[in-house]
Amino acid sequence: MNNTATSTFTTTTSPADADGSGNSFNAADLTKTAGWRNGRTVTIDGATITLPKFGTGTYDNMLASGQTVTLPGSSVVNTGDAVVFLAFATGAAAKDATGTITYAKNNCLSPNGDPTDQDYRLDTVPDWLSGPSSAASITLVHENHGDNTQTSPNAGLKVYAISVPLACPGSVVSSISLPRFNGVQAGQPALHILGLGIRPTTVTGTGLSARHWVGTWASVQGTDKVALSNGTTAAVNSQTLRIPAHVSLGTDSGSGARIHLSNAMGVTPVTFHAASVAVQDATAAGATAASAPVALTFDGSPSVTIPAGADATSDPVTLTVQPQATMLVSLQVRGEAAAMPGHSVARTPVWVSDHTNRTGDTAAAHYARTTYTGLPYLSGIDVTTSTTNPTGSLVLYGDQSVNGDTASDDGQHHLSDAITNALVNDPHGDTSVKYGVLNAGTDSNSLLPSITNSPNPVNALNPQDRNVLLQGNVRTVLVSTGAANLLNCTSDANTCATDVENGLASLDSQLSSYSTDDSQIYFNQQPVTQNSNITVYLATIPPFTAAHPGTTAQEAAREQVNTYLLDNYPGRLLDFAAAVSTDGTATSSTVKAADLWDGNPSDAYYADLADLYVNDTDSGTLNYPPN
Repeated sequence: MNNTATSTFTTTTSPADADGSGNSFNAADLTKTAGWRNGRTVTIDGATITLPKFGTGTYDNMLASGQTVTLPGSSVVNTGDAVVFLAFATGAAAKDATGTITYAKNNCLSPNGDPTDQDYRLDTVPDWLSGPSSAASITLVHENHGDNTQTSPNAGLKVYAISVPLACPGSVVSSISLPRFNGVQAGQPALHILGLGIRPTTVTGTGLSARHWVGTWASVQGTDKVALSNGTTAAVNSQTLRIPAHVSLGTDSGSGARIHLSNAMGVTPVTFHAASVAVQDATAAGATAASAPVALTFDGSPSVTIPAGADATSDPVTLTVQPQATMLVSLQVRGEAAAMPGHSVARTPVWVSDHTNRTGDTAAAHYARTTYTGLPYLSGIDVTTSTTNPTGSLVLYGDQSVNGDTASDDGQHHLSDAITNALVNDPHGDTSVKYGVLNAGTDSNSLLPSITNSPNPVNALNPQDRNVLLQGNVRTVLVSTGAANLLNCTSDANTCATDVENGLASLDSQLSSYSTDDSQIYFNQQPVTQNSNITVYLATIPPFTAAHPGTTAQEAAREQVNTYLLDNYPGRLLDFAAAVSTDGTATSSTVKAADLWDGNPSDAYYADLADLYVNDTDSGTLNYPPN
């Protein structure tokens, strides 16, 4: 470490200079408000990162200047599928920063069997002040100044998580050289790295004790305040939340399950005193479990504290889960949570108990259904899959077309549910689902990359990294987005269309740069760099609906985008527009009446999208089949 970027604000603020003008983070915002503890670890986007000491006047970050970070051979995660940098830029965005990843001896070979290193590039690290809040891992309130004053910038000060794909997933990394970049000078871009970590693959253990995991359910974190139906903020006080999750895959013979919790959108830490998981009673439904819930632990402890911006994964438990079952995850929140981050439009019921720990309750007597429109904290569920022939997951990444914002509110009518149902009922199938189907849909106004230096970036920022690449053994991604971008665009049709086309191409480049977790090829029993990249499908943009009509220019732009997709992505394109349009084409301007309810997409709309997906995978329209 060679720079001090945080300071303690008092009448004599401790010396720090992050940007060459004497400005710095306020240490208390990180430690007291966000819960980032000095010298301890924090898990962000699945990677465990050791934090520096903040506000002590000593060096607390690495100003990137070609340093080499050596990874110990034990006591830290040194194998995985991606390196996650916890970083920020000052002076302006830091662009095209390059470095090298060095693998341990005999751990990453060229196709010829020769030892090899991996060059990497950080396409863009956003500026701490002017960078996008939507991509930040944490946003802080105060900026300290060298003249012992303090201000609160409107957009806050931000720290970002940027991931880099590993060319040899599962191989041991021995060192990482940081980019050579500018030193701190006022008005000049400089790259600061608070820490880094390696995100593990979805294989735990080794040899005969190895377990392979796959995602079976997911929920995107998209709001810092889950709301009630009347628009006010939902809150709990020492109560237990019971959250249902309608899964796609069941457990294999190993009967293993684990859950993922997220405080990614939170601004303060959250503590869960207890947590459990159970299968819902299919007859009684609601908050009633079929049998006594199984208690969850986190690194062996029944309680877990998750700092702002961070996430946590439970220890595995033994639980038999059938395909398309509903699991109940119960979380007892310690003390008062005046605001709960999570998924903003869930179309899923949530129950809350009285002011006590009800995580072990089988019956629903002490639970009442809430009017939450969102879903707090729970971000994913993994189940065990075959060790000898593991399956992967299909991640549906998109806007309302994926999330099912206007579908039935029973938690079983998102696009992921419709695709799972279509796979089960496929006359060309065997009534089983061969891979996890994960919903990464959101009601966000934009899911396309907005900060990029290259039209073809090969690393990812959030929300793409957290919402897609963090999912359990992702092998295929279906991208269905762009409608909101077009509806928000006020330029001419060509400009609106070109922006969306470039954004989709950039997103495709990002996601397809990452390798699947368990497809490593070996040469003389040693892993080599040739492996299978994630397959990315794109979808045409369905017609605008009466509830969200577009202008003439916006409709022209939509049709232009769809023509571009049809021309440029053969074998990887799903024509969602044709599936729901009046005349069955990508350029039809209206949705067929049978797929709408009160001017919005209905359950039938999502069923039609799912049927198209299954028909295209059956017919060979897609050059690269899922999984």
